[in-house]
Amino acid sequence: MKSTEITRALQRSAPAAVEARSMPESTHAISRDWINAFYREHHRALAAYAASLTRSRDEAEDLVHEALAGMLAARGQIENPVAYAYRSIRNRAFDRARRAVVVDAARSVDFECAPLAQARDWTELRLALEALSPAAAEVVVLHTRSGLRFQQIAAVLEEPVGTVSARYSRALTQLRAVLAKEEQHG
Repeated sequence: MKSTEITRALQRSAPAAVEARSMPESTHAISRDWINAFYREHHRALAAYAASLTRSRDEAEDLVHEALAGMLAARGQIENPVAYAYRSIRNRAFDRARRAVVVDAARSVDFECAPLAQARDWTELRLALEALSPAAAEVVVLHTRSGLRFQQIAAVLEEPVGTVSARYSRALTQLRAVLAKEEQHG
């Protein structure tokens, strides 16, 4: 599987990129109606990200709902709701992982939604992603599956944009090398 195929494969299962226009004004009071609209627009991407952290669709759904309930309960204003939701999901997943000790958060990606014809490619890609560091795999998933731009990923991870961009570039190089080895041996 070539690097362009990697990106295409991940993007095929990704929702449309998160657009800045979908976000409320820079600071926005969260209401039930707003949460419902936010859920409809961002649920798929948030659930895919949560599943990549938990390996469980049920647990991923729980994380998404907890994050959105937390946004609603904040009753204040949230400056960047999209970043807040992703960061909340990430923090909640890591909290659960710490309590469960066994959970390998941020390493796996749930590719069960792929058609069976692509199962071999998805398996290869999942194994290649597991070869990455958790931080690198997380950036790849956020960018390719969730459709976030580097600036949005930086806000979610609370890291500089340059760090996120460099991590993504190194991860793609590493993915290419891992997949090239698999093609030679496979």
